[in-house]
Amino acid sequence: MEANLFFKIVVNRQFLVFLLVFLSMGFNAQISIFPWRETFEDNSPTRASWTQIHETNNVDWTFVSAATTGSTGVVAFDGVKFANFPANTSSADKTKLVSPPFNTASLTSPKISFRLINPQLNGNANWVRIYYRMSATDPWITLLGFQPPFASWYLFANIGMPPNIYQIAIECESTQGYSTLIDGVTISNADLSTHDILKLVKTSVKYYPNPAKEVLNYTSDEKIHEINIYDAAGKKIQTSRVDSNNGNINVAALSKGMYIISGKTEKGNTEPFKMIKK
Repeated sequence: MEANLFFKIVVNRQFLVFLLVFLSMGFNAQISIFPWRETFEDNSPTRASWTQIHETNNVDWTFVSAATTGSTGVVAFDGVKFANFPANTSSADKTKLVSPPFNTASLTSPKISFRLINPQLNGNANWVRIYYRMSATDPWITLLGFQPPFASWYLFANIGMPPNIYQIAIECESTQGYSTLIDGVTISNADLSTHDILKLVKTSVKYYPNPAKEVLNYTSDEKIHEINIYDAAGKKIQTSRVDSNNGNINVAALSKGMYIISGKTEKGNTEPFKMIKK
């Protein structure tokens, strides 16, 4: 009887060890099938694996269908929910939203795409930064940082990253803007198609030509008060007061590269557009 009891204890302990190892493997499983897309929906198989690093104070990103502040009436691009950084305190809150770990060995040229809303409050918009790291113990490396005011969903598409990244992080630093919203985070090995980009960038202001060389034309159903130009780092480099539904702005002095065009309509909406200067 004692021998049988000892055997049962040994078996139970072995099963417990196996179960703990199995659960540990499950919780730390790496994403290895691409393209991978995070929609932040309740039924997302990976949403629960996102973690948070509080850099300043303890404000959490939340997964919601309505922004904590600002963006009244905005709906998610993918499904009904999005990631929301509340920005509802008077402090300079800063938190990283950290992805599950990846196994990107199959990606020769990984790219990240995502949608963003980052509206102004009294002229202030929050800082948003995108990071990556190569292992769980490596330091975070800044991929992109910007502070332009986007009042409607804007698509950042096909931003290149080095091979073998381990994780990405989306950081918001509150600078007294309205809530910052993120949706549709995608990791892939190929550029999103022109069709996808045109479908996802919602704007009532149309710009052409793109690429532009000397002038950029614009037209809108709403009267446009001003057009701002930001460089790839999010720094405002040009403002043109236009007060019209259509016309053009001079971009001849800009260096070659990618710029973000933000037209402010009479309703106060900022409509972003990605322009290539040739």
